[in-house]
Amino acid sequence: MNDEKQPFYEEETWSKGLSRENTLEKQTQIITYNYSKGRWDDFEYSVKALIPLLPKTVRERFKPLDHDITLGKDGGVEKHYQQFTDIQSFLEENTNMMWKKKFVKTYE
Repeated sequence: MNDEKQPFYEEETWSKGLSRENTLEKQTQIITYNYSKGRWDDFEYSVKALIPLLPKTVRERFKPLDHDITLGKDGGVEKHYQQFTDIQSFLEENTNMMWKKKFVKTYE
């Protein structure tokens, strides 16, 4: 059975009306999870998967980098991390996308 025919897919896309922002937030969670766990292959591939999901004007600005999971200042992981942070900064500063606001209560 196609994913498109499964009830979960229909519920998520049709009744809840997923937006591009929701999709980007989920992909961002995947990217940060892979980075935090040191899964460098998955991290780099998930950054590449983010690019096609971006709005066209943003997507055209960021091209996928060559896959290179070397660590260090000039390694591929650092280049992918920098690209990921550049994408996030660009989205925040140059788009009118609506991001979920989450508040964290802090204690003194």
